[in-house]
Amino acid sequence: MIENANINDLYEIVNIMDDIKQEMRDEHNPQWGSTEEDYPSIDRIKEDITTNNLYKYVDDNSIKGVISIMEDTKEYDEVIENSHKKAYIIHRLAIPQMYRKNNIATKLMEYALNKAKAEGIEILKSDTEVSNDKMNRLFIKLGYIYKGQFVYDDYPGKYNYYEKEV
Repeated sequence: MIENANINDLYEIVNIMDDIKQEMRDEHNPQWGSTEEDYPSIDRIKEDITTNNLYKYVDDNSIKGVISIMEDTKEYDEVIENSHKKAYIIHRLAIPQMYRKNNIATKLMEYALNKAKAEGIEILKSDTEVSNDKMNRLFIKLGYIYKGQFVYDDYPGKYNYYEKEV
């Protein structure tokens, strides 16, 4: 079942994201930071929850994945040419390693697509670090179109930017 995350889920979600931070460090992927203050911080996760932008995949009373789906904040406008249609941005997709072969990431991404369709959104936008092979493959598998690369002035890494028409 996919539903909004709530504040009672905070520490379970933080633990999932901390494990993924470690995995990214092990893979030399600078996308997510290594300390509590780094991305995604506990404050960032709390904000996702309180703004109803964080969704969880729950099975057997356990969170097996999360995704942030938010209205376009125009954050890409300063770093890369992108669509200016009504959009959602997808961030912070996190699936614990032990659940990765269960298509949970695909289910969460399909949830974002269906939510967008139901709400009159025209396009989905997202990015991932160039070294994040798993996410890059997932975007291509799900029909997202690679639109180019960008770097942030104040954040490490180089990012592949993707869009998908709804």
